[in-house]
Amino acid sequence: MLKRLLPLFLLFILLFTSKVFSQSLAVSGYYSPKIVLKEKAAEFFGSNVYSNSDQVRFDLAYLYTDMKQLTKARGQFEYVNRNPTSEKKIQQSKESYTDNQLNPNNSNQTTPIYSPGVTYSDSGYYYLNQGNKTKAAQFFELQLKDNPNDYKVRLQLGYIYYDLKKLNSALTHFDYVGKHSDNEQDAETARSSAYVIREELALTAPRSLDLYFYNYYDSYQKNYIANLVMHVNFKIADNFYGGPYLDLYTDTRSSPALIYNDRFFELGGFMRYSILRNLFIEFRIGYTRQIDLDTSRINIKPMIIYFTRFGDAKVYSAGKSSSKISLYMDFYSAAMYDYKYDNAFLQATMQQVLRFSTGGYSYIEPYLVESAQFDSRRLDYNNYSELGGGLRFKPNVMFFPVIFVEPTYKVYFYGNRENSFQVKAGFMFNFRTKL
Repeated sequence: MLKRLLPLFLLFILLFTSKVFSQSLAVSGYYSPKIVLKEKAAEFFGSNVYSNSDQVRFDLAYLYTDMKQLTKARGQFEYVNRNPTSEKKIQQSKESYTDNQLNPNNSNQTTPIYSPGVTYSDSGYYYLNQGNKTKAAQFFELQLKDNPNDYKVRLQLGYIYYDLKKLNSALTHFDYVGKHSDNEQDAETARSSAYVIREELALTAPRSLDLYFYNYYDSYQKNYIANLVMHVNFKIADNFYGGPYLDLYTDTRSSPALIYNDRFFELGGFMRYSILRNLFIEFRIGYTRQIDLDTSRINIKPMIIYFTRFGDAKVYSAGKSSSKISLYMDFYSAAMYDYKYDNAFLQATMQQVLRFSTGGYSYIEPYLVESAQFDSRRLDYNNYSELGGGLRFKPNVMFFPVIFVEPTYKVYFYGNRENSFQVKAGFMFNFRTKL
């Protein structure tokens, strides 16, 4: 009896070890591309194709394609066509074979062909891992034809199109995920990305509008002060813009007899060149009306501005977000000459901010602020430093004014003007959009 079973036992061991060996070869094949040993990976895959695994043959074909060995790649796809294990494998193989670089008889085909029921995401991730983002995007787009709510694939497409500088396409996918996904983490990622892309689109658009509105009540002056600056930007060349601008500075207490602030209205044209992303030169020329002095003139105002942020501020927070706190520091500086005052100015402001995200786009921010201003004429009210802190709140609306309360202490450098303590309360709106 033992002698009869012994051959069967030996046959079982042989088959089992062969299968284990083939699986080991396949695993080695998958590992090798990660260490850039493509030829070694192909050798492992080639040794494993007798295991009748369509997936191994697909991966071997993709690897040959990446190695520019197109004849071998076509051979693997043709084998699956002749010896399929499922209808989906036939469709996937035909779709891959019709790729222009694999099928020289199909010179007009430059993108994969859609076939219903085929899973394209595996091919998308394969090309993405190989660094071919354009090809990966083509397969991911085909995946969405049957599965439009595959949010992971849409996020991948958003990242790919962002890297490829196709910002409108990236925004489309991020907006879709942010609007429809029930996964809070995916929605948070998508909405945050969409917010950043909208800002980039406005910065790079052929036409855009930016608006700055800063207004507050000053307890020391017992005065309401407002500053509105608006630009309509037309792209002239890379990093070079021009167009009309509006600059308005006013308050509720100044008069010709007693001037608290130099109220003016100015309308004209500007040209701006960005040296770096956060460093630019701007030249303005326009008509200005100095309200309290009752004078009008043509004003010229060249300026250079630098700003930067250290750290990241969370833009959007989902209900169960893992992190709702962000810490960052903003720095702003400007040097300018203003012809209407026949005066040059130097300004700098720094803020240290702790943001608590309260849900959606809403947040509360306690912050510290330090600022200083100097002018070339040494007028007492134009030369001072200001130290303080404050609290800001933004409601859950993507673009909405930020409400703030800010107590500060102001120290003057020249003259006999008394130092002052004041509380400022108001709102600030900084908005940019493409037109």
